[in-house]
Amino acid sequence: MLHLVDNMKYARGFTLIELLVVIAIIGLLSSIVLVNVHTAQMKARDDRRMMDLEQIRNALELYYNDNGYYPGAGATLSWDCECYSYSSDIRDDTWDIFALIMKPYIQTLPKDPLNTGCVPWGGDGCYSYAYSFVGKSISPDNPNGVIQYDLTAQLEDPNSPYRCTIKDYRFFFDNISWCPSGDATYRGRIYEASLQ
Repeated sequence: MLHLVDNMKYARGFTLIELLVVIAIIGLLSSIVLVNVHTAQMKARDDRRMMDLEQIRNALELYYNDNGYYPGAGATLSWDCECYSYSSDIRDDTWDIFALIMKPYIQTLPKDPLNTGCVPWGGDGCYSYAYSFVGKSISPDNPNGVIQYDLTAQLEDPNSPYRCTIKDYRFFFDNISWCPSGDATYRGRIYEASLQ
């Protein structure tokens, strides 16, 4: 009889404190897993952005080899910095037009994985691709001219080794850094595919 009473004493289950400790441990572990999953997704989207821009860059070089200039430049070279095409189509359908021009060189022109409705250098949460021809005319000051384009995206990972604050991208026409730290016009997480 004494043996039966001892077994019933230990068969009651877990105490409230034991349950709370287990629940707290499970909650802590799940929050760690969720943070790691979010970070992995963010880095995967950044990897895709860089691969997409590499594909576009390769297509632009094929276009240049066939035509002698980049799309948007035409036969005459001039500043064209205000003619950006954005994958998020925030201004108009310029990305679709750009896609048609590039069709012989790239089957489907990729868009940013998030493709939010703002320009990539517009600040946090602005994810789209941007392309523009930014050539400089041949002149006495610049006898050779410069043929260049912008192809950019904002990365999500603030610690990416490919962001402009680490790479220190510079304007091609005067070699001044356009990646200042802090809250500037050109954000520190911009990835520039055209300058590598």
